[in-house]
Parts: sequence; C-alpha cells; structure tokens
Amino acid sequence: MTRILIFLFIFTSVSLSSAQAVEVLSRRLTITFNQTPIKEALDEVARQADFEWSYNARILSSTHRVTLQARDWTVREILREMLGENYVVKSSGRHLILKKEKPPQSELSGVIRANGTDERLANVTIYDKKTLRATTTDSTGYYKLKVKKKSQIVVTRLGYRDTLLQVASLTPRYQNLNLKTVDVPVSDTPALQLAIRRSLQKAATELDYFFNTQLDNWHELNVPDTFQRRFQISFLPGLGTNHVLSAKVANDYSINVLAGHSSEVRVFEVAGLGNFTRNKVQGFQAAGLFNLNRGNCTGVQAAGIYNLTADTLTGVQLAGIMNVAHCSPQFSVQAAGLINIVRNEQKSSSDIPTPKAVQAAGLINHAQNLDGAQISGLLNTAKKVNGAQVGGMLNIASEVNGVQVSGLINHTRRIRGVQIGVINSAKTGSGIQIGLLNRSGKRVMPIINWIKTPSK
Repeated sequence: MTRILIFLFIFTSVSLSSAQAVEVLSRRLTITFNQTPIKEALDEVARQADFEWSYNARILSSTHRVTLQARDWTVREILREMLGENYVVKSSGRHLILKKEKPPQSELSGVIRANGTDERLANVTIYDKKTLRATTTDSTGYYKLKVKKKSQIVVTRLGYRDTLLQVASLTPRYQNLNLKTVDVPVSDTPALQLAIRRSLQKAATELDYFFNTQLDNWHELNVPDTFQRRFQISFLPGLGTNHVLSAKVANDYSINVLAGHSSEVRVFEVAGLGNFTRNKVQGFQAAGLFNLNRGNCTGVQAAGIYNLTADTLTGVQLAGIMNVAHCSPQFSVQAAGLINIVRNEQKSSSDIPTPKAVQAAGLINHAQNLDGAQISGLLNTAKKVNGAQVGGMLNIASEVNGVQVSGLINHTRRIRGVQIGVINSAKTGSGIQIGLLNRSGKRVMPIINWIKTPSK
C-alpha cells in the first residue's frame, strides 16, 4: 500500500510539473511598470507568474526602461511588449529561457481578438492558401503557423469576417489581429453543427472517430470551402502535403502511406491501411484494410477487409470481408468474402428506390429492394427482389419476382416465378415450387407445386 501511495504521489507531482511547464506563457497577469529597469521588470513578472528566469544578463541593456500597463495579459504578450522583436522566449519546466535573437522568418504568430470588445478568440482557424498548413488559436487567442515568404494567410472563424494577410519578406512575423463580427442567421449555426454530427454518425466503424478530433470540427465550421489539388501524399490523416486541412481537399491523385483523409477522390487513391473520404469517390479507391466514404461512389472501392459508401454506390465494391452501401437505381456490384449490405434508411416503402445491383458474398447478402441478383454461400435476405436469389442454405424475402434457388430453404410472402430448394414456402403469388416439401398458403405438396393464389 505504501508503495502505491508513493507511486501516486510521484506521478501526480510529475504531471503537475508538466502541466505548469506548458501553461507558463499562457498565464494572465495585471501589471504596471513606469520607467522600471528591464531586469527588475522581468523579475516582477516571474514573481507574479510563479516561474524562474534563465538568461545571460549581458543580453539586456542596463539603460532599458519599461513603461507598461497590462490588464489581464498573458505572460507571452507582456514579454513581447517589454522586449520587442529581438528576443525569443522558450519554456522548460518552471523556467523561461530568454535568448537574444530574432524569431524565425518561417513562423507567424500573434493574438486574435474580437474587434470592439478585445475578447480573446479561441478556435480561430488560420491557414495558408498555398500550402494548406493550418492551426487554431488556443484559449488565450494565441496562434503560431509556419509560413513562407509569399504565403497567403486566411484567418477565419464562424460568426466573424475573414481576414487575408499577405506575407512578404518584410512582413512582421508577429501579427495581432482583430476580427469583426458578421451576422449569422440563428438557424445556420445549429444546422452546420447538426450536419457535422450526422456525417460523423454515418461511419459504420469506430476507426473514423480515432482520426476525428474536435479540431477537425472547428475547421469544418470555420472553413466552408473545398480546395482543389492535383496530387497529395500523406502518412496519416493530417500528416501530409495537405496538412490538417486534408479533409477539406478534393484530390485527383492520392497516395497514403498508412491512411489518408480527403474531401473527394477524383481519379485515384491508394493507401497501405485505409482511406477516409468526406464527400464522394470518383474513379478508383484501394486500401490494404478499409475504405470509409461518407458520400457517393461512382467508381471502384477495393479493400482487404471493409468498404463503406454511406450514400449511393454506382460502381463496384470489392472487399475481403464486408461491403456496405446505398446502391443507386443504376447498376452496381458488391463482392465480398463474407457479407454485403445494401442499406436504406427511409421508413416508408414508397420512398425506397429500387437499386440495380448484383451481390456476391461468401456468407450473407442483405438488401431492402433489389433489381438484380443475390448470390451467397449461406444466406440472402431482402424485402423485394426483382431477379434472383441464389443461396447455399437460405433465401428470405418479402416479395420475389423471379427465382429463388437454395441448398435448403426458400421463403417469401409473395412469389411470381420459381422456387427451387429442399423446402419452399410462399403465402401468395403465382409460379412453381420444386423441392422435397413445398408450401403455398395452407397447401403443402411434395416435389412440385403450382402456385395460383391470388395476392391480397
């Protein structure tokens, strides 16, 4: 017990120490200086913010005096105002390390506030239109972003007017910005948030949530545009040439070493593990494990384990284990080692379109309405089939206009066509049953049964 308590004490101490190291520059102070020597001013900031300095005293001018009135400023802002552009401050534990050097030209930083109120704005998206590097402001409104000499920076947040900043060689790399509010219809914001929640709920696997973060949701709200790129390469979602805005980019060609995230696939995409697509797939999408597409697919999805097209599929899905899609009235194909599913969420049968598709699975095929064929090693289920069900053991449907062939049982409420199996069952319809035991309505016949029951 004693060892456990010691361990918890050490763990808590280390955790608190780490938290303090992260928070030093974000701590807020209200402080006033009037012609105070710079060294004294620095010591007073350290005393009030509860940290220690580490610097060479020779880098500070003995004649430097500080006059400043700061009300609820962060330590970062106070030091910036006191020291100017020729110093860099870094945190290390409870220490702040001060060096005399200009901040790198490759970084743009600053604080973003609301115009008129000076409220610090958190979750503002700042991105480079050319490179698509992006970041968001923290709880103090602070941001830091890598830039190039000719970067075009967009600062955007829902409910505020976008600000465009052109970066040149002489542009100061510290930019405090004020954003003006704009009128947003009351219904728009909940609608956007609801759309995000619904799109996230369409994913049929927790894998999508593993890569989705609250930061992605803010980018979705703040940046409504979709960007166009000819080519992108990534290692993981957010770690690639499209950076953290990858989910907002439509790519012609994508190569994802492990996994990638995009808005659209226009021609070709391949991944070692998986692909995440937010809007639609056109062309060919292949992955070693899975493809998760929240939109439409007009092309081919091929995966070692799993394919999902949350909206309509007009094309082909090939998977080692499972395919899921909303098939369109145009022709589609699902082929899987185990399971194929055609989903349809409409409650009224009159609202359900009849997709034209062929499902071929090692175990199970499931659909609502289907014009085409279901071929499986074990079971086919559907509400209405215009075509054929061929199952290794079972075929189950509410209505069949065509053929049911199984190794054991065929069952439907209504048949117009032929049933071939060991046991055939239908309540109404017209056609023929061939099997060891055939039932239509209340009649049971061996070998062959002609069905001439009027439909109800």
